Amino acid sequence: MTDHGLTIRAATDADELALGWLSSLDSRPTLRRPALIAERDGVAVAAIALTTGTIVADPFNPTAEAASLLRERRYRLVRQSGDVGHARWLLRRLAPNPAR
Repeated sequence: MTDHGLTIRAATDADELALGWLSSLDSRPTLRRPALIAERDGVAVAAIALTTGTIVADPFNPTAEAASLLRERRYRLVRQSGDVGHARWLLRRLAPNPAR
C-alpha cells in the first residue's frame, strides 16, 4: 500500500522544532540537519539524518512506510552525490525556495 498523503522533503531552518519534537517522542538525541523529513497532511511523522542515516519517528502514528521511503531517498541522494558532503548541494535543489 502506498501512502499518497506522505510528502518527503529537505528539512529547513523552519523544521528545527519538528526535528526536536520527533526526536523527543522517539527518545533519541535531537536529529540535526542536513536531513529529510516525512510529512503526512502537513505534520512531521519521521525524519532521517543524511550524514548518519539515523531515523526518528512519531511512535503514535504508523511510520514504517515513511521510514522506508526516507531510507530510500537518502540512499539515492548519497549515491548520486558520491558522499554526504555533496548531498547539501542536492538538498538545495529539493528545499523550497524562500520568498524573495
